[in-house]
Amino acid sequence: MDLEQARDRDWTSGVEGCGVGRPCPISRTACPGECIYADVMESQRLGVVVFDQGRSSLHFVNRFARDLFRSVRREADYATLSGLLLTPGPDGDSDRPARTLRIGSRLLGYTVYRARSFAWVYVRDITAKARLESIAEAVETMNNIGYVFAAVRHELGNPINSVKAALSVLSANLDTYPKQMVAEYLERIGSEVARVENLLRSLKSFSLYERPALQAVEVGAFLQQFVQFVSEDTRKNGISVEVAVSCECWARCDPRALQQVMLNLYANASDALRQHDRPVLRILLSKRDGLITIWMADNGPGIPELEAQQLFQPFFTTKESGTGLGLVISRKLLAKMGGTITVDSKEGRGTSVHVSLPESSACPQAP
Repeated sequence: MDLEQARDRDWTSGVEGCGVGRPCPISRTACPGECIYADVMESQRLGVVVFDQGRSSLHFVNRFARDLFRSVRREADYATLSGLLLTPGPDGDSDRPARTLRIGSRLLGYTVYRARSFAWVYVRDITAKARLESIAEAVETMNNIGYVFAAVRHELGNPINSVKAALSVLSANLDTYPKQMVAEYLERIGSEVARVENLLRSLKSFSLYERPALQAVEVGAFLQQFVQFVSEDTRKNGISVEVAVSCECWARCDPRALQQVMLNLYANASDALRQHDRPVLRILLSKRDGLITIWMADNGPGIPELEAQQLFQPFFTTKESGTGLGLVISRKLLAKMGGTITVDSKEGRGTSVHVSLPESSACPQAP
């Protein structure tokens, strides 16, 4: 059946329960003979296509969809449209929300819903919207790159200028300065070079795990191993670590990337607890609504509101030797794994960091 035939056909004629003398399957009242629901969908500025997969036929196509597919020059038959709109995606799921389909220079966005043997597809032309979003994203990317370049230039420029000044002074006075003073200048130069190395290591970490190796990870066991990994540092700094795991929680993530995230968060918490008489770090684990959430909370001094607003800004730091990239890198790594990170902190009340990861749908079976 083509689109013109679908337009002229009484769309309710093939639906079980529809027709004069039968109750409406939507309102449960007597069928009036003319379907007001079809009239509503016919007037929408949204394409509606209903496939009867049991009969391999087009059941309903509204005016917007007819015009849309006519404009991209596609045949309006069941085989063509089902091949375009009902094919599974790369992961085998044919009903993912917000799917896109490019036909020539046009980009269509659509969603698929199923009821019995019927597949309902809502589709619209998003070409202009996607173009505007692409332009906005490009502008934002260039702004971010400009900001990062300026920050890197500043962060590298300061220690390099300091080294140049120290070398200049030493060169001019090498024959007159005593060994102790020369040693002090060399120590200062070494300190500035170490500062540059620290920044370069952080920038290297930013590019790590561009393609994370996702796998099912039992997060409770992972956290126990992590606490053991930092136990020497917590002992040295007198930090009491409390871990609470209420259930077996499997997350889909890259354990190497998650380890890097946890190390970044631990470094921040450890620094915040240095001046506390009884430093405590709590790590909790919970599972809800398809997400595995790790809570890392400290009883440190907390973060002032103005500083909290800049936590994820590259190179923002209040530490003397910090690079301001730890949280930025952590958020990037988590985003690559479909995860998120939020920070909840108030001055004088400590800081709590929440890391959420998607729950793994498949857990390894016990042998």
